[in-house]
Amino acid sequence: MFIIYFKLITASVDCVSSAPVILDPNTAHPRLVLSDDLTSVRVSGDDQPVPDNPERFDWYLCVLGSEGFNSGTHCWDVELKQSKHWSLGVTTASNQRKGLGFFNTGVWCVEYGLSPGSGFGVKQQLDRVRVNLDYDGGTVSFSDPVTNTHLHTFTTSFTHTLFPFFWCNNSLRILSINSQ
Repeated sequence: MFIIYFKLITASVDCVSSAPVILDPNTAHPRLVLSDDLTSVRVSGDDQPVPDNPERFDWYLCVLGSEGFNSGTHCWDVELKQSKHWSLGVTTASNQRKGLGFFNTGVWCVEYGLSPGSGFGVKQQLDRVRVNLDYDGGTVSFSDPVTNTHLHTFTTSFTHTLFPFFWCNNSLRILSINSQ
């Protein structure tokens, strides 16, 4: 337990200077509306007039971060106050985005309000979740930055470029680590 907690603190300190995660509009499901600064997303009742390009989700209400990671330590906070159901984490660049196969493989995530889900199920609604990716160390950890509570850590050997991914039923916002 101490080692995981220490790694979370170390990752948080290492990540303060990381570039913020922004969303990639080319991957957003047609029902998702992204903010002008590409840091928040909300679900619309109607599909947006967007091209059906190969990288766009067409089944799940997902969007990816614009930058992929294949080394280093990266972290970001996600505000989830407005969503009753959500899933977030990282996925491989090659993961299927068309149809129902996205959550079958190459996804490391925490989720709330989904049953049965493919990620680690969080039992309580959270205002925020912090994602700490240590690509070289082979871990992706999730914590509640409001209470400094560790939620879950996946350990594996990453061999593909990873992208942040986000799914919600209402809205969410990516925050800088220093946001209050």
